[in-house]
Amino acid sequence: MTQLLPLLAVMAGSAAAALIFRRCRIPLWPITGGLVGAAAINLGFGLAVQVPNLIVLLAQLLVGTAIGATIAPDTFRQFRRFLAPGSLAVGAVLGAGLLFGWAFAALGILDPAEAMLSLMPGGVGEMVTAGVALGFDGAVIIGAHMVRLFTVLLSLPLVLWVAVKIRQRWIADPDETGPQQP
Repeated sequence: MTQLLPLLAVMAGSAAAALIFRRCRIPLWPITGGLVGAAAINLGFGLAVQVPNLIVLLAQLLVGTAIGATIAPDTFRQFRRFLAPGSLAVGAVLGAGLLFGWAFAALGILDPAEAMLSLMPGGVGEMVTAGVALGFDGAVIIGAHMVRLFTVLLSLPLVLWVAVKIRQRWIADPDETGPQQP
């Protein structure tokens, strides 16, 4: 019973921050808001809440179910079109992730397995779930993925602006009219 109140407080903080993130239209609000809210309550009140293994297992099952349910028969027909370029892009990102993961592990910054899971492409929820299921520190993995996610989201307007300028200058026909700004 002594752990129930702190656990409920952390869960309430998680839910409250997720709702605030949703209202502010922050991407991935359930994950990012939940993470920030739970961490704020846990750290702000000096708690050391451990979520029971049964709840962690149920959450992992729900994440897997939610991802699996999105796969439809036409998913594989659409996938064929992106197989070659997607494989090339993923291979490059995986190679970079492995290289940096190995470097971080060699420098003693991160545990080798956590470094690899932290730097691999993939969704935040999926990589953290995989790491926790394998017995690694989910906080380290989610921290690295949150840095990646926020960096990408904050730099996206600049990247899109550059892409539009490149297209206008070197790719598009002079007579072609289209949106000037993303």
